[in-house]
This record gives sequence, structure tokens and C-alpha cells, in this order.
Amino acid sequence: MPERTEAPTPHRIAEARRKGQIARSTEINTALLLLAGFWMLGPMAQRLASELAHMTRECFTWPLAQEELTVSGLLHGGLGVGLRFGLLLAPFVGVLMVTGIGANVLQTGLFFSFAGLKPNLSKLNPLSGLQRIVSKQGVIELAKASLKIAVVGLVAYGGIRKAYPELLTLPHHGLAHSWATWQGIALNLGLRIGMTFMGLAVMDYLVQRWQWWQGLRMTREELREEMRQSEGDPQLKGRLRQRQRYLAQSRMMAAVPTADVVVTNPTHYAVALAYDAKTMAAPTVVAKGQRLVAQKIKDLARQHRVPIVENKPLAQALFKSVEVGHEIPGNLYDAAAGVLAYVYSLRSVRRHAARTSTRVHQSA
Repeated sequence: MPERTEAPTPHRIAEARRKGQIARSTEINTALLLLAGFWMLGPMAQRLASELAHMTRECFTWPLAQEELTVSGLLHGGLGVGLRFGLLLAPFVGVLMVTGIGANVLQTGLFFSFAGLKPNLSKLNPLSGLQRIVSKQGVIELAKASLKIAVVGLVAYGGIRKAYPELLTLPHHGLAHSWATWQGIALNLGLRIGMTFMGLAVMDYLVQRWQWWQGLRMTREELREEMRQSEGDPQLKGRLRQRQRYLAQSRMMAAVPTADVVVTNPTHYAVALAYDAKTMAAPTVVAKGQRLVAQKIKDLARQHRVPIVENKPLAQALFKSVEVGHEIPGNLYDAAAGVLAYVYSLRSVRRHAARTSTRVHQSA
């Protein structure tokens, strides 16, 4: 089986999220809910105990105070007690709901997927379930559960052992003192267990994320196949780019004979300029190249009697700052104008010499 050596692509990660495959630890939810629950119980414990005692007392005394018990009366009294009990627990339940939602958002962000709700008949197969239990992942989950039980047991034992001397004195105190003592011990023990769970949960989340990442890694063949599907065949794209470069260079070389001048470095750069005062606002670069392409531009210029002028600063500036088909910038006008003026004067001299030669031949 090919080794998965390539990191998952953004597309593969997005596909995994769409299918509901995310890095998530249920231990984070458990730990945060446990901490939030005991954190809320601290200030609410006394009120909860008092209200529950009061409602319990009412449940026993209210029927005795009625002259006649009816179904509607019992329903009315039961609804009243239920409403009071619901309002009493509403802040507690609300905090737990917000904590549960926040724990999921903390791990996965704002993520919704209905892929996990689709029926999967294979999960009802007893043999498949047995295979999951005895699989490598099943053994890992069993080891994690055993570790949690052992660690939480040790923390609970340590907390109770620490409070043991205080517990021995409870028979010598009243009920209120005993209740306050047990409340403090339970709250302290719950917070310690919650913090221990949080430490285990963070480690579990890191392991889950590492396993999720490893499961998404790709073989080289999978990576190439995904690139072909999303971007097209790399070899075909390479041939198309090569063909496009060839066509662009062919068009550029075909424009060299129409240039007014070729400015050179002289060996590294060659830039062909054309200027028509009637159709152009400024001289335009019709071809440019370096090294072999520059040599080819100069050869074409010689074949078509296009003047070649050596001007190192201008050639370098034109090559680096102006694309083919674009007009030269204003800061190069003076240098280009000097070159073009030289070319035009050279052409004028050549035309004058040609006319003089023609008249001499006619006189002869």
C-alpha cells in the first residue's frame, strides 16, 4: 500500500468537513460542563437546597390543607411546583447549554453537517460492532477510559483523604455546619476533578487532531489525481503554456521589422521601439528580450535594416519597466527622444545620399 507522505490539500480538508470528519474530543465538552456545573453550584447550592426543602414541604402539607382534593386542583398545584422548580434551575441549565455549544464551537468553529445523520445499516451489524470493539481504535478507547477512571479515582481519593480529619468532627456539630462542610468538600472535589478532566481532555484533543490529520494525508498518486481534477492535467497545462509562449514570441518577432530602432545593452538586452506621431502618444515597445532572444531581435533588425543603437541605461530601463505593446513612461521620454532623433537624422542622411546617387547616375 502506498505510503501517505503528502499533507492534505485545502480541498481534501473541506471535503472531510463536509462529510462530518472533524477533529473533536468529547472529553473537552465533558470537562467544561463539569467545571461550569460545579462553578454554578457554588453560589446556588444554598438557595437550591432551601427552595427544594420548601417545595418538598409544600408537596406534603398542601394536600392536607385542602378541604377537597380534585384532579384539577392536583394538576394546578403540580404545575405550580413544576414551574417554580423550572425557574429555579433555568440559570443552571442555561449556563450548561451555552457551555456545551461553546465547547463545540471552540473545537470546530461554526460547523454544521448532516452527513452523520444519514442512516448507515452497517452500524446495526453485530459483527461490525464487534470488529470495532476489538479493533486498534477500540483498544485505544478502552485504554483512555481506564486511564480516566484511574486518574479521577486518585484525585477523588486525594481530596477525600485531605478532608477526612474534618469529616470525623461532623458528629460533634449541628446539621447546618455539616451541610456547609459537605457542600465545601463536594465543590472542591468537583472542581479538582473538573480540572483533571480538562487536562486529560486537552491531551485527548491533541491526539484526536493528530489522528485526524494523519487520516487525511495523501499519497503522491492521490495528490496528482486531485490536481488533475481541480486544475487539469499538469503536463497538458505545461504544453499549453509552452505553446502560448511560442505564439507570443512569434508575434513579437514579427513586429521587429516594423520598429524604428532597436536599443541594446549591447550583449544582454535588446528592446525594439516604434513611434508614429499620428497614431501613438509616445514611443511603444514592440519587442524585447535578453541573451538569446536579444540576439535574435538584433539579427532580425539587421536583416530588415532597422537601426541598432547601443544605450545601456535606456535598454536596461526599458526592459525592466515596460511590457511589450506598452508605451514608455514619461521619465524615459528624453532618452528615447534622443535615440529616435539620431535615427531620424541618420535616415535623412541616407535618403539624401540615395537621391544624390540617383541624380549622378541619371546625369551619366
